[in-house]
Amino acid sequence: MPTEYASDIVNAIFAGKKDLSTYVDDGMKQLAMNAIDAKKKEVGAKMFAPEPEESEEESPETPAAETETETEEEQTDETDQGGD
Repeated sequence: MPTEYASDIVNAIFAGKKDLSTYVDDGMKQLAMNAIDAKKKEVGAKMFAPEPEESEEESPETPAAETETETEEEQTDETDQGGD
């Protein structure tokens, strides 16, 4: 189905009008505004989307690799092996 602006242009051509710039300008402006509105909605949805929550295991304060090395150091065997 043609848009209102396309119909106006076709009607102007068949009516014998030579200057179609007004019709074309109005149609292009409307298409631009529709595209801008769609982009606004897309950007707004991305900006205000809720951020995913971080899990407790992967918090930046205590990475998993650090906690494993600390526990290994605490479990070393420090008994007296020799005798004086």
